[in-house]
Amino acid sequence: MIKRINSSQAETKLHAGKQKFKNGLPDFLAFHRDALSSLPKALDNPGIFSNILITGPGLESDLTLLQEYISGLKKNSKVICDPHPGFLTLAGFPGNSEYRPGTMAEADGGYLLLPMRALVEDPNLYYLVKGVLQTGRIDFLTLPEMTGSKEMNRFHPSVNTRFRLILAGEEGEVDFISGVDPNFYDSFSFKIHLPYEAVMKTKNNLQLFGGLIHSWEKPGYPTFDPSAVDALLEIALRWNDSKTRLSLSFAELRTFVGELLVLFKKEKKTISRAQVESAPELIEKRIAVHKKRYLESVKEGLTSIQLKGKKTGRINGLSVILLHSSLSDFGQVNQVSARVALGSGNFINIEREVNLSGDLHDKGVFILQSYIKGMFSHIQSFGLDASILFEQNYSPIDGDSASCAELLAILSALSGIEIPCNIAVTGALSQYGEILPVGSVNTKIPAWYDVIQIAGNPKNKYKIYIPTANLRDLNLPTHIRKSMDKGKFQIFTCSHVEELIPEVFGIPAGKFGKNGKYPQGSLFHIIEERIDRKKEEEHE
Repeated sequence: MIKRINSSQAETKLHAGKQKFKNGLPDFLAFHRDALSSLPKALDNPGIFSNILITGPGLESDLTLLQEYISGLKKNSKVICDPHPGFLTLAGFPGNSEYRPGTMAEADGGYLLLPMRALVEDPNLYYLVKGVLQTGRIDFLTLPEMTGSKEMNRFHPSVNTRFRLILAGEEGEVDFISGVDPNFYDSFSFKIHLPYEAVMKTKNNLQLFGGLIHSWEKPGYPTFDPSAVDALLEIALRWNDSKTRLSLSFAELRTFVGELLVLFKKEKKTISRAQVESAPELIEKRIAVHKKRYLESVKEGLTSIQLKGKKTGRINGLSVILLHSSLSDFGQVNQVSARVALGSGNFINIEREVNLSGDLHDKGVFILQSYIKGMFSHIQSFGLDASILFEQNYSPIDGDSASCAELLAILSALSGIEIPCNIAVTGALSQYGEILPVGSVNTKIPAWYDVIQIAGNPKNKYKIYIPTANLRDLNLPTHIRKSMDKGKFQIFTCSHVEELIPEVFGIPAGKFGKNGKYPQGSLFHIIEERIDRKKEEEHE
């Protein structure tokens, strides 16, 4: 069922309440006290758990904090950290007169903490460490040739060392190393797997996030008042394209907090909600070069986007340009066009033909092809040749979120019925016509809004259709919600393409009847008739 959503459904309001502080834990680990509760037992039982594996995002950036945390658990043991390991930093350097110990020698009798990423980038480092763990000694004759190795005394006596290894990294890095060494898990019988991307916005997690934000404040700079903390968390949810989950990748949020501290340093002793909400636009003016250039091309007419009247075989779709941060990512409005003819049943994805289409986009085109064949399989020798194109696109496209728009463009071309230019559509498609959720909906909707502000008519209404499943994470900025209240900018949800067809074409899709035909006045019946006429013309 098509439903128009109101501004309150696109809003997220948080109240973090009293802040909880992380008590010396690294930022990421503060949210995983339960998972970490078994770590002290593993550390205290070396005979059972010799080496330890900890996986989760952001661990490598906080490796020294993780070292401090483990040192606090094992106050009488050495915990040596090597954030950027290499052969010489690990093995040390045996000169002619003396040996400069490396981290493996320094960790003798204690723990050595290493990042997985370095071992992925050079698996030989992994085999070096594994060999020392197995033999209990560093043998310099086995080290490879490297910078500075000519001065190395390779005949220096082996150095004995026994340590327990703690590896920290991401799950994908572990998968890579375990692929290189099938016996990898034999050495790591104890593993802590921390939730990979996000945590739910529970009361406890909101309080922890509040404490985390305050831990990033600096002496001599303003502090965040409670309303500002709430606003920061709302923005963090939007960046994560969610209403319910907060990302545990803190680098971007931490950078944004630093920007706010500098931006409002001279204004007040505290930073307010209004200042936090105004900051993204101020920062965007400095860094959003690509978005600015795109909007300028729309304004000047260099990028052609149809917003007036109706067009056959054309519809406004949406895509996202992913850059280095959420403040740099931006959405684009793409005119999706289709041409059709009766033939051998060949679907041409023009982006694919010129190597601009990714695997997921190709999959979406195959799915809509399957849907169309299924709807008209009763027509004998039905062969549809179709070409699909993202107009004025010069960069790679991936993802299947345009497949619903592509289907509507093909149905328009097949039926000859025009599509209004004041609408935009995003949604993936199943083989049975269900409209499936897409990513980055909170970036795509503002893209449509920005374009109509520049090239649209203030007197007209503009609509965007999104999958029903995306409503649960709809989280839009204030200025868009205000426009929704005025009725000029409307957002609708839909769950099946046959519900969407009456909205787009003004007539029902049509249900297949017992007589083997679609009902009179339906879109599919009009397509049936056109196909029959063209077949008759070909036989004359």
